[in-house]
Amino acid sequence: MTLQRVSFVVPGGELVGTLHLPDTRAVGGVAVLHGFGGHPDQPHIVATCEALADAGVAALRFAYRDHEPPRMTLASGLADAGGAVRLLKAHPDIPEAMGVVGFSFGGAVAALVAGRDSRIRAAVLAAAPARFGDDKFNPIAEVTRTRARVLLIWGGRDTQVPLANAERYAALLSQARVTNRTVVIEGGDHDFAPAGPREKMAQRVAEWCREGLAA
Repeated sequence: MTLQRVSFVVPGGELVGTLHLPDTRAVGGVAVLHGFGGHPDQPHIVATCEALADAGVAALRFAYRDHEPPRMTLASGLADAGGAVRLLKAHPDIPEAMGVVGFSFGGAVAALVAGRDSRIRAAVLAAAPARFGDDKFNPIAEVTRTRARVLLIWGGRDTQVPLANAERYAALLSQARVTNRTVVIEGGDHDFAPAGPREKMAQRVAEWCREGLAA
């Protein structure tokens, strides 16, 4: 795996991120989105990117421009994620097969990206709220328009975003005939800690994305 420091333009400025490139030819690229008030160096974010690269998928992690509460909104997160996908698409070592993985707030952003961008083939919503505050966006409705395969993955000990959110996503996705699967990682909390559950989560995410992008 090779790490590259990269930057991409977003409305009002530029963001810097870390791109995890596999040692072999990548099958595609995935933007990995952290949660509300989180950051791209959190253990579950790094573990996911490393697992993706080991599976042959390029993974980009970065901090939203407004990543500290209360300035984060789904609108700004969506714009930042769009910039990340454009970088991946333009990278000479990454095929055009694209995916998005989001945790918590980032999962809601990932739902919006998947619903609005037809290039997205694989999407992972990890502990994603079906609604985010009073935001005008509706992730659970928008993701039903996706062409991607959607993985809903939750920690069995998550007390911040109950599993009922996954059930709501799954019901609407199934009604819209979108391929989806729900996976519960036993022993994992909202951030899939401790290390054992975190590793299992990262492996399931990497497998899902590789299958979706290589298809």
